[in-house]
Amino acid sequence: MSTPRSDPQNDQYPYPSTTEAGDQPPTSSTQFPPYPMSAQRPGGRAAGESFKNQSLFFGVFGLIAAGFILGPMAIYYAQKAEALNVPATGGKVLGWVNVVICAITVAMFQATIYVLVFAALTDFGDPYF
Repeated sequence: MSTPRSDPQNDQYPYPSTTEAGDQPPTSSTQFPPYPMSAQRPGGRAAGESFKNQSLFFGVFGLIAAGFILGPMAIYYAQKAEALNVPATGGKVLGWVNVVICAITVAMFQATIYVLVFAALTDFGDPYF
């Protein structure tokens, strides 16, 4: 059987104290040392690296499909990474390449439509005219 202790106890700290009866009760032991500055802010080197990786992903994937959407997203995430002092040149370059390729593709498609409409209206190429 256990014997009751004669040490004073505190409601917030239910374990027996090692202080004398007249001393102050012990303070809470949940005080932690402060973290480094990069761990306290949400933006830091790790967030910049994440934005850089997203920028590269969108830039490479934009070359394969949906470059008109993923190109500007690659540029946007590269700018966010560079705002956190993480160089993201690859993602930014790939994003601009996507934008230029999409602009050229749209211009060629539009020119093809104009030629076809012109040919249909003027009977251009009709051998029986």
